[in-house]
Amino acid sequence: MKKKIKVLHVQITENFGGIESLLTNIYENIDRNVYQFDFIATGTNQYQEKLKKLGGRIYVMPSIRLFASYVRKFNFILNNNYDVVHFHKNSAANIIPILLVKYHSSHPKIIIHSHNTSPSINNKGLLILHMINRSLLNRISDKRVACAKVAARWMFGTENNIQIINNGIDIKKFSYSSKNRNLIREKLGIASSDIVLGNVGRFSEQKNQSFLIDIFNIFKEKIPNSKLILVGDGYLLKKVEEKVKSLGLASKVIFTGKINNIPDFLSAMDVFVMPSLYEGLPISAVEAQAEGLKVFLSDSISKEVVLTNKTKLFSLKQKPNEIADMIFKNSESDDRVSGLKRIVDSYSLDNTVKSFTNLYQGILNNEKY
Repeated sequence: MKKKIKVLHVQITENFGGIESLLTNIYENIDRNVYQFDFIATGTNQYQEKLKKLGGRIYVMPSIRLFASYVRKFNFILNNNYDVVHFHKNSAANIIPILLVKYHSSHPKIIIHSHNTSPSINNKGLLILHMINRSLLNRISDKRVACAKVAARWMFGTENNIQIINNGIDIKKFSYSSKNRNLIREKLGIASSDIVLGNVGRFSEQKNQSFLIDIFNIFKEKIPNSKLILVGDGYLLKKVEEKVKSLGLASKVIFTGKINNIPDFLSAMDVFVMPSLYEGLPISAVEAQAEGLKVFLSDSISKEVVLTNKTKLFSLKQKPNEIADMIFKNSESDDRVSGLKRIVDSYSLDNTVKSFTNLYQGILNNEKY
């Protein structure tokens, strides 16, 4: 039997975000007779059970503050002789794991994959480290990858010789369903005539849900029979819930927490709003467009995510009432027909899986950029 190509992914978190969703989809659809995926994680969560069932191993690392323990365990994992170590990064502030791989005796190929356009934590010191480490990171990597051109510029300082791999989605799962729309609305107590705004994402500073509450607070004055669905969890959830209560919006805003049936909830929405401070290429925005939703994105998000003529951009410098008015003027109901051809051509999961396999085969065959 031919030896499997072993790929170690560094790193996933205990939250089911864009990177975790992407890697789960890839591993579910890649030829697992050819590829073995293992994962370094910062913590455990229920979604990781699916990766384990697919044959992946999850290694939970100690904090890097426990430096000796961290290095010891990382080297222990690398002793499994991986062919490729695939780093999924939001910034170059911490390159210690990359250096550990570079100088390990097994000498695996190193892929650096940029998924964002700003550090996860807003810290001037980390930003300085990022800028210092970029040139070293460029020299260490065997292959550089990004989810969008803007993410390439952020991580590597250039778009040249960077492979862009779109964050693909399973188009079959993300297509509008009137049946699911009615079921979810009935479950949540939402009338068929109500206008529903929605957002999917972890509750964090980056995702900027607090600003979305300000927008909706004005929007509901224009359309009294409107609701807002917020899908996700995160460290700022309670703070946003408190803001909703203080504004008297508790009967209007629905918090779903973590859910497994996101496509059903997208079908229940009319408008998708993403006021993120920064993004690489958010999968949730692609999913919303595949569902035929009217989508409103902050212009700090990569323009490459605009895939249909029902997607519009707004500036975070605009006041909430200006954005609410923009949504109001474009919130009339329609037939939910989307620009699926462009999404299928650019963001189908099949194409993304093919890009991953070509990436691994190319790097192992010592193909140049």
